[in-house]
Amino acid sequence: MTQFIRLSLIIVLIPLVTFAFNSSRFGSRGFFHVQTASTLYKGTLDAGTNLNFYTKVGDYLGEQKPENFAAVNWWDIQYNIYSSYGILDNLDMTLMWRIYQDTNRGVEGQGESDYQYNIPEDIFLDFKAGSFGLSNNRFNLGFITSFRIPLAEDYNYYFEPYTAGSLAFGLTGLTSFFNDPYLHDRSYSVHLNLGWFYHNDAGKVLYDDLTTQYKADGNASEFQYGLAFSYPTELFDLNLEWWGSQFINEPDTMAYSRENFMYITPSVKFKPKPWFNFHMGLDIRLSKDEDTSSKLLPSPGARLDLPNYPSWKLYLALNFRLMPWGTGL
Repeated sequence: MTQFIRLSLIIVLIPLVTFAFNSSRFGSRGFFHVQTASTLYKGTLDAGTNLNFYTKVGDYLGEQKPENFAAVNWWDIQYNIYSSYGILDNLDMTLMWRIYQDTNRGVEGQGESDYQYNIPEDIFLDFKAGSFGLSNNRFNLGFITSFRIPLAEDYNYYFEPYTAGSLAFGLTGLTSFFNDPYLHDRSYSVHLNLGWFYHNDAGKVLYDDLTTQYKADGNASEFQYGLAFSYPTELFDLNLEWWGSQFINEPDTMAYSRENFMYITPSVKFKPKPWFNFHMGLDIRLSKDEDTSSKLLPSPGARLDLPNYPSWKLYLALNFRLMPWGTGL
């Protein structure tokens, strides 16, 4: 009977949570962008959802504004769900599905009110090996093998990190320091991520102007990094992330997001129950706003004051511990 009730709650709860909020890269024992080196215990099942969005009213560039010019509200929205499962005590798996991606991109040859958006978008699959303790478990070490599985119709959009619709993969090394080696969540902790990501995008169509298809002439790769600090209290975790990406091999010039970027993300996690938390964060861009893409590529920044990467982005997330029932996240 208990198993039936638990299964019923999972079936009912997940859709409700999913359509309420939305996400970024989320996984086992992590922040919005940085992962800890800890894994879930064997048999543990977490699930959640989160929303991230950016919006800006475009301002006309130049002195001669047309009389019929009207400001345009641009946006970037993502909606994701995820589930993490502890396969072994030192190995877990996270499956994240980007249900909705919308960057306010106009469809070629159609009206201004017609836009491209992906429903659904891609699946992200992570395998994390971790919780390898050093110095009486004060340090944890681990690594993640990541895959991006393409499902969407539209790629190479602005406001977001580069993607061309290929099967992409990466490897990230993880290090975590816990001030309390016995109960990691009882005191402050610091987490470092260093990774490599390969886009596998050579030959992918980046832009089609109805007369010519522009394809990527090489495979892009990047160095990804992240550093996070967390200070827990009884009801709240106060977190700060510093993260970014540096291209090793730059994407083709017909790509929108081919510039390096860097952000900080302060966030607060509210923990009203051991098995549930609510997480809110704000990306703040530290890197400069620049555009190195080809002038042949249409861009909202050509006549409107809009960035290649958002100057800010808000995140909201819900996370649940589903198995074992009633235990803490």
